[in-house]
Amino acid sequence: MIDPVILMVCIASATIIALASAVPKWRELSRYRASLEAFALLPSFTVTPLSFVFPALETAGAIGLLFADTRMVSAIVLAALFALFGVALAVNVLRGHTDIDCGCSGFIAANASERAPKSIGWWHVARALMLAVLAAAALVPASGRALMAFDYLSAGACTLFAVAAWFTLDVLLVNLPKLDSLRNS
Repeated sequence: MIDPVILMVCIASATIIALASAVPKWRELSRYRASLEAFALLPSFTVTPLSFVFPALETAGAIGLLFADTRMVSAIVLAALFALFGVALAVNVLRGHTDIDCGCSGFIAANASERAPKSIGWWHVARALMLAVLAAAALVPASGRALMAFDYLSAGACTLFAVAAWFTLDVLLVNLPKLDSLRNS
């Protein structure tokens, strides 16, 4: 069992992060499709349909986490989706195919320069797996303790902190190739 405040933080954080990651995919489907294609793991005829399916699952899963009736299915879908992304990233890192866009940069992707170097690495794998664990935390039942007003304040503050930390990691990962290219010049 998990404390209900921790559960609320996990659910809210996973929802915000997943939605913030899905929005740029919907906004620039062609860019996301190119990212999926660059992974070179899917048959070419599946890339276009999956470029719609993955953001749809991410969006539906994030929204579904907010409702008790759909939380379990949504948590499973999101955890599986992010674990799948983690495995796809790991396969490409292991085979040395690291000069691709991960397609998962959240709101940062929309602001990334097209000429900026792209790269994936083990940090990207860890980030995807951390998000899978965060989504899977919604599967753990909450303890039956009564919530107080301060619990809601704590949950809100912790959610803001967790999301800010996540997006800080996102910014660092987006800028990592730029820093490497500056270091090597």
